[in-house]
Amino acid sequence: MSFKIAASDFDGTLFRNRQISEEDLTAIKNWRSAGNKFGIVSGRAYTMLPSHFQKFNLKLDFAICDNGAIIYDGDEKIVYETELPKEILFEIIKEPFAEESLHVAFETSETVYCTSIKPASWLLREKEGWQSPLIMIEVAQIASLSKINQMALAFQSPEEAFAAAEKLNQKFGEYIFAQKNTHSVDIVVAGVNKGSGVENLLRVNNWSGKAYVIGDESNDLPMIRKFGGFTVSTAKDFVKHEATKVFDSVGAMLNNYCF
Repeated sequence: MSFKIAASDFDGTLFRNRQISEEDLTAIKNWRSAGNKFGIVSGRAYTMLPSHFQKFNLKLDFAICDNGAIIYDGDEKIVYETELPKEILFEIIKEPFAEESLHVAFETSETVYCTSIKPASWLLREKEGWQSPLIMIEVAQIASLSKINQMALAFQSPEEAFAAAEKLNQKFGEYIFAQKNTHSVDIVVAGVNKGSGVENLLRVNNWSGKAYVIGDESNDLPMIRKFGGFTVSTAKDFVKHEATKVFDSVGAMLNNYCF
């Protein structure tokens, strides 16, 4: 059976102004009703997302989370997963900019752990507004955690985030890949990104259909480049420059390619 695969970034692309529009939700339902697959490709840990899915009654066929580090099927079963080397994480924590970070977070399939967090951290807003799980731990407890898929830092400005990502890649690039995501720095295993995430999704499911990807930020560029992907009209110019086409919404993209 032939079908198409659509993979959308979440924050800023599908989830905008803290909403998923009725237009997008209807387009997703129509896309899936036509026999196609739809899912998200997010920098977030999966545990931060179910409350959003429930509120908007959003049904997915897959979720690629932590920038490609872990992939779930439509039944929330893990079908692909990577693990950061803990010895490198201990070294990263020692970096001066880690102390300046608004949070130092470690994302696993079970929850999000933090060794430090400041009042301005967006993780606290998510915990309060969306009941997002967050557990405080001591640095020494990192060693006893299950697989850590992603480490996350956050800064006051995009410039600080970019500088931290650059330093991390220069120093630890053999083992990890640090990428700026607005004010955040998301750290995954070397070679992992949203582009490899979509590739691994297709591989583990043995899907051969055409993949349509859409995103709006710098961490979406690997999948946009790899799949000739799209962006939304609210994206920054540097993303629009890389995209094959600009759509007003995810729903507009889906409607354009549904049949």
